[in-house]
Amino acid sequence: MRAPGGGLRIGGAGWTVIVLLAGCLLASVTPASAQQEGGAAAGVFLGPPSTGGYDIGFGTDSTVMPQAAADVLRYGWSVFDPASPFLLAHRPAGTAETRSQGEASSGVEKNLGLAVAEVLIINWIVWAFNEYPRGANFTQVSPRSWYENIKAGFSFDDNHFNTNQIAHPYHGNLYYNAARSNGFNYWASAPFAIAGSFHWECCGETHNMSINDWVATGIGGIALGEMTYRVTSTILDNTATGAGRTWREVGATALNPVRGFNRLISGRWSEVGQNPPDRMPSYLSNVLRAGVRVVGEGESISDSTNTNAFFEVDFWYGDPWGEDRHQPFDFFLLGLQLNFSEKHLIGRLQVRGNLFTTDLKNTDKAQHIFSVAQNYDYFNNFSYEFGGQSVSASILSRFDLSPKWQLGTAVDGYGMLMGAINSDFAFLAEFPPDFLQERYREYDFGPGAGAGLAALFYHSGRELLMLRYRFNYLYTLNGSVQEGDDAWHTFQWLIARGTVPITRNFGIGADAAVFLRKSHYTCVITIEGEDYPCTDQTQRNPELRVFGSWKVGG
Repeated sequence: MRAPGGGLRIGGAGWTVIVLLAGCLLASVTPASAQQEGGAAAGVFLGPPSTGGYDIGFGTDSTVMPQAAADVLRYGWSVFDPASPFLLAHRPAGTAETRSQGEASSGVEKNLGLAVAEVLIINWIVWAFNEYPRGANFTQVSPRSWYENIKAGFSFDDNHFNTNQIAHPYHGNLYYNAARSNGFNYWASAPFAIAGSFHWECCGETHNMSINDWVATGIGGIALGEMTYRVTSTILDNTATGAGRTWREVGATALNPVRGFNRLISGRWSEVGQNPPDRMPSYLSNVLRAGVRVVGEGESISDSTNTNAFFEVDFWYGDPWGEDRHQPFDFFLLGLQLNFSEKHLIGRLQVRGNLFTTDLKNTDKAQHIFSVAQNYDYFNNFSYEFGGQSVSASILSRFDLSPKWQLGTAVDGYGMLMGAINSDFAFLAEFPPDFLQERYREYDFGPGAGAGLAALFYHSGRELLMLRYRFNYLYTLNGSVQEGDDAWHTFQWLIARGTVPITRNFGIGADAAVFLRKSHYTCVITIEGEDYPCTDQTQRNPELRVFGSWKVGG
């Protein structure tokens, strides 16, 4: 998929974000709530903060997750801290039945023919839009162009960063949901995203096939696709009728168009019946933060200061410590940050979904779990651009230090399948005479690895302090100027956040963060007789945020 039109662009990114926010909020506040007394327990939240890590939170107070009575009977009680979104304990043993590993996931019979047809129709719609309204120069496809593309093999493209890292994964989410909303589970739907992306790369345009597009659209589409499927499941209610039912269907369709289309043509849009068994997770919550961020450059926050307002949401789905963790994304986290008066409205979008979770050694004072997760990362601001698809392995722990003090920790290891980060010397790049490139690409592509550490302290069920560190290494497989051993990047985030709870659902807080980067280059580029040395580059951006925090749902 090539820019400017080689795929579904989120030129209406603002509208997409509004729909996603509305969906998360509706999912959290729709059901009726209830309360019960609970004992001191601890749980974990792994929500990504604005600087690129994951929080961990613990507490001791408890209430009941708001959900419909039928869901309470099926899933049981969820215990959490009413002053924060952080999960404290899974439901007490024996209070409700749990889902078995083989239990149905969608309540819809499989329809392979329709799923395949919808993948092809999605690509045809994108092709037709580029060919007719846009008059693009890459849509003159034919069997000969298909053959030439496959014969030439994969290369890297020149799309804008937000096109490659957010629009293409959104496109892949449509492929994924063509299967997911036709009765297939996570593992069976994933090949549809990968195959749909390959079909577009080989046969939807005349440009050479792009390996970075295939990874971003296929793998990123799986992450966004399962996330949107799960969120819309919490919005939809097959037992509802009237105007309330219509608005639920409309809202879910706006967030997940393919699923909405399938419900419409199958009659499920208006049919009254039972909800699928996994419609509601055992825990569901949002944390909203709004405030002001100040970003500097260099040693001081006052150097080259950029100040703007921000709004972010951390959406929590499921319980990693509970029993409902058999299937991929039974527990996932969505992090979204909007930066106003910045280069792009969407400053951060992250999805982390557990693929596998198991208990490790536990005692009365400590509990440990091991998890493997799929991660989608997107950061785009004045200071840096970073995005990619990765898989992580984590050890999560929680400790009761005393009756009033709790500690949560996480140790993460990342394997980056394909990452992207902005290049310092993109402006020096030259196009070969026979290279049909449309623009200078301002960032580098490559695989990588990383690690992270986190700790969060709670007192009497109230979050006081969070510390998070993350390190990433990116090998430049294809760069704006260089590739291979001649170019690589390391970058780090460090964040410390303090929160003062004011009421059960509201608090005020501040966090201080720093982004550190070192990029290695060894090239010398000559332009019009003048040499430009590509020396190593370092970057330091401190950031300070002050905000109000609200818990919605949960």
